[in-house]
Amino acid sequence: MKKFSSANNDRQIGIEFLPAGVAIAQVHTGKKLSGQLLNSDFLPAIGQQAQARALQEWVHRKNLQKSNCVCLMSRDDFNIHQVEKPKVDDAELIPALTWRIKDLIGYDVDSAVVDFYPMPISHKNNTQHLSVVTAEDSTVAAYVECIKSSGLKLVAIDVPSLVGSNLKKVQQATGQTLAILSLTEFSGYLNIFHDTDLYVSRDFKIGTSKLSQVTADDEWTYDSLLLEIQRSMDYFESFYGLGSVSKLLLFPKIPSTEKLTKYLQNLTTFDIDFVTESDPDASDALELHCFHAYGAALRGIKQ
Repeated sequence: MKKFSSANNDRQIGIEFLPAGVAIAQVHTGKKLSGQLLNSDFLPAIGQQAQARALQEWVHRKNLQKSNCVCLMSRDDFNIHQVEKPKVDDAELIPALTWRIKDLIGYDVDSAVVDFYPMPISHKNNTQHLSVVTAEDSTVAAYVECIKSSGLKLVAIDVPSLVGSNLKKVQQATGQTLAILSLTEFSGYLNIFHDTDLYVSRDFKIGTSKLSQVTADDEWTYDSLLLEIQRSMDYFESFYGLGSVSKLLLFPKIPSTEKLTKYLQNLTTFDIDFVTESDPDASDALELHCFHAYGAALRGIKQ
């Protein structure tokens, strides 16, 4: 008897470790249903050991050992610094970037894991900038060990700001500029994409908790959020010279964000819609905590 189901090869799992628990999303990788959301779960657990145990129990309960997994690092566990690309050969790029950011991190650079992704070049100055991602090697090792001990097969470790480019609506938006606003209970994250490339990434301290408290007589929270959105869009338009954002996509779709959408639509020129979390025939809708886990699960999958 086979210990692991061969069906596990037809899915990929995205995982994000959040302060209150572990967010998990599974998507189909088969040709006919590629990218379809199979299901999503949020496992309440606080602390590294409790979350590792919760994930291990979930994997064994679902019999998903050896399934491919993309893991997202918690925002408190890494830093991103934008720097001008050093004028060195590709083989020397990581050492050069490590030296460049050594005074920007709060730990010994010799114990840092350093990676990068290129930022689009502005037509106005033609200077190539790189976003340099840094984390302590012990932190990265802890993620690797957590996934390994759960029984999953680690494919990649990613950061939340990049996974929006994996969404079907972004992948299909050739020549368009889309903004994605994702909200958690206490935070908001805005990413602006053009031709699937990430141009702007911002976060702010406005989440669904504050939105749910807004009344018709006191809508300053809406105005504060709109200001954050508009500043990011103005920066994109002025720095890159690629026109304006054509559509803003929101997640999640709940009563407080539906009210927000109606308010924003009266004050903006771009279209506003909600992210389509899954196909109509998907087994489950996307759980509220699992937006970035879903994006992670879609990494490398053609839709």
